[in-house]
Amino acid sequence: MDLPFLSYLPNEQLLNEAYNLVVDAVLGPETDLASLGEPVTAVLQTLRGLRVPIASLDIPSGWDADDAPPDGISPALLVSLMIPKRCARSFPGSHFLAGRFLPYDIQRKYELNLPRFTGTDPVVEL
Repeated sequence: MDLPFLSYLPNEQLLNEAYNLVVDAVLGPETDLASLGEPVTAVLQTLRGLRVPIASLDIPSGWDADDAPPDGISPALLVSLMIPKRCARSFPGSHFLAGRFLPYDIQRKYELNLPRFTGTDPVVEL
């Protein structure tokens, strides 16, 4: 598909001028935010300053799985994996769930009330 993958993060100005979208998949939900150092803190700082839309996977990088920080990044799009995390309750942008692959036994065990997926769609908008 001719998508570029970079081995470094360009500065804010270049990202804002040269790209239409940035995919945020830097940190996962189990990341200990207190132990982060370079280069991750610089990447999060750059993401906070972008004007180009950000699409975050599972939870936005730098957010706690339970709470959205007031000074965190502000993605336009969130794609939750398996189930929406608590921090997504206050998410104002477009929110999708990619979780059709979660076995029914686990859904029943944890009393999950997931939305229905249409036909063979692997994603549903929340």
